[in-house]
Amino acid sequence: MILEGRAGSRRISDGIDSPIRIGSSAEVITGAVNGFFYEQVLRGNGYSFTTALAGNALVAATTSNAPAIWNPPSSNRLLSIIKVTFGRTAKGTPLEGSIVYLRTQQVHDRKGTAGDLVSGTEVAAVNLRSDLGDNSGMVFFPTTIVTTSTPAVWACSGIAQTADNGATTVSGPHAEQLVDRVDGLLVVGPGTLFSIGAAVSLSSTYTISILALSLPLPQTT
Repeated sequence: MILEGRAGSRRISDGIDSPIRIGSSAEVITGAVNGFFYEQVLRGNGYSFTTALAGNALVAATTSNAPAIWNPPSSNRLLSIIKVTFGRTAKGTPLEGSIVYLRTQQVHDRKGTAGDLVSGTEVAAVNLRSDLGDNSGMVFFPTTIVTTSTPAVWACSGIAQTADNGATTVSGPHAEQLVDRVDGLLVVGPGTLFSIGAAVSLSSTYTISILALSLPLPQTT
């Protein structure tokens, strides 16, 4: 069997049949021309959900965990969490504890005291393609939200803080890199509220960015 291809790069439109790409030595080219998430961002599906630079105090599961992202039941979309970054903004009186991801299921409406979402201050998500707006279908609450139900622990982030004094001047100034590469393993479905909290209430505050892809629900037969 002969596998036919065409050497060299080229551009084609969606829906066009084309030979596979090969190199000048007749090898099959399997490497990506662009970054791993380039196509999804190009198509406007990538979003950043970022809190204020002042930061959030992360607390144990309660009815006010923030930041939070609600995927309304009518969105017809899935939110695939790709990466979460944390930047410490104030140390407070540090407590030993880990950062966790929370979920609340069956969140159907926003009707004040009679609804699943009692109140909250929403902010638009930022499209990772700079010339596009927020078409994610999600509702983002960076700092303020009140719900009827208390969320359940969904997963641990793998990031924790110690109970030392947290000062950046201990042993000289130092930098921290707090990044959880979720890589799509957490998917927020319609009618679900995703939020971030802690195993115990942490008095340290963090500014947080949630990078995610908002994708159409897959077609079913």
